[in-house]
Parts: sequence; C-alpha cells; structure tokens
Amino acid sequence: MVEMTAIEDVAEVMANNPIHGTGARAAGYERPIVAGVSSYGWAAAAIIELLGDAWLDHGWADYALRRPVFVGDQLRSTATLIGNGLCEYVQENPEGKATVQGRAGLGLAPWHMEWQLPTRRDPVPAADPPLLVLPEEVRPDEDLPPMALELSAAEAANWAVVRLGDAHGRYREGDGQRVHPSWLAAQGVPLIRHSFRQPDVGIHVSGRVQHVRPLRPPTRALLAGRWVMHEQRKQRWWAGLHGVLLDGVGAELGYFGQEQILLPPFEVS
Repeated sequence: MVEMTAIEDVAEVMANNPIHGTGARAAGYERPIVAGVSSYGWAAAAIIELLGDAWLDHGWADYALRRPVFVGDQLRSTATLIGNGLCEYVQENPEGKATVQGRAGLGLAPWHMEWQLPTRRDPVPAADPPLLVLPEEVRPDEDLPPMALELSAAEAANWAVVRLGDAHGRYREGDGQRVHPSWLAAQGVPLIRHSFRQPDVGIHVSGRVQHVRPLRPPTRALLAGRWVMHEQRKQRWWAGLHGVLLDGVGAELGYFGQEQILLPPFEVS
C-alpha cells in the first residue's frame, strides 16, 4: 500500500488545460482537478511496490480515471496479485472511493495486439503556427506528425519530484536513473500540441501503457501516434489516441494510449 498527497499541477499544465486551474468551475467542478496522468502516476507506485522495477523495463498497465482528484487529497493505492505477474490495483480518495482503477502485469499486455500504431515515423519541425482543430474535426485513423525530443536526466528527475512530489531514489539523477512511468502515459499531449491547437478542454478518462524496453535518461527519442477513435456520445465528442516512443535508432521503447472527452470552449472566470 502506498500513500500520496495530491499536489497542484505545474503552471504549464494549468495554462494548457484550464480545467486544472481557473476554468474548473466553468466545467462543473468545485475546484481545479489534478491531471489524470498524475493520478495514474501516484497509483503506479503501488504496482512497482508489488511487481518491482522489472515492470518499468517490460510491463504494462491499463487505467480508468473513475473520479476527479483534487489538490490536497490523501490518496491510498493498493495492488493485489491475481495471477503470475498480474495484478489489479486501485487508488482511493479520503472517502474511500476509487479514483484510479486498473490492471497491470509483467511482459506484454493481453491486449497487445490491439495497438494501432502509426507508420509515419520521420520527425518534422513543430508547426508554426499550429493548426486549429475543433472537437468535431479530429480525424480518426490518421497519423499525427511525429516529433523529436530530448529528455535530460534533470528533466526526468524534475518530472518525478516537482510535478508528482515523488522523490524515490530510482528517479534521481545518477547511475541507474529511471523515468517515472507517468511520463510515458502523458506523451499524447505534447505530440498533439506539436502540430495542432485545440480550443477545447480535454477530460482524460482512461489509458493504456506498455513498457517495451528500459527507459533511462538522458535520451534522444521520437514520438509518433495516430487518432484511433472519434465519436459523439450524449452530445460530447470522445477521442482516442495511440502512440509509440522510439529511441535514436528506431527501436520501440514503449506505447501509450489515452481516451478523452473533448469539451467545447468556455469562458474562464
């Protein structure tokens, strides 16, 4: 069992998605909600506690974001073995209600063959200016423009310590440093913003992550992805994305998927 206190999102996150800052009330929340990948990242600590660091090298997880998490919430995450290298995990808020829930395991996920990965894998410069895309204009089954990235040891440590408040030694700079698992889960956002501008607010509802090879900083890598789903449900647009992270020679390091609700623009008070 792992206990964490939810901390405020960094300024960049609040600026990019006002639901995590001053726009929360306009979206129907009493106060800013914490980014879903942060909630998943805190829950992932329980997976590592049970399955060990080997899960970060070659393991998988799916997650459903059941309820919003607010700054200051005392979160309790537990993972329980249900098979050989397979577990169920849950994160609960102070009222004992699930905020994150899913399964995780070592090796390849049982849904590994369901990934819809992009064929376009040559990086392009960031769009200037980025193309405006409205919620109804997302185009499924279309590859996103790939992007090159560099992740330094300091940036990786900053992600864990500053963004998540997780100062575990495995994420500190030095020999054997690892990248926090929530970093991979979060890469859909920079990939989209590399080429597109969306005036809507996204509510992250679920995701999947597959660690294929160890991810250790510093590293030069490439992000590629594609929209895999776009449909309207109860007058709201839902979109899904699958992506892949590759190293400098094109070897796949990991896959990430996310599903989100796209809300129309609203006034931020």
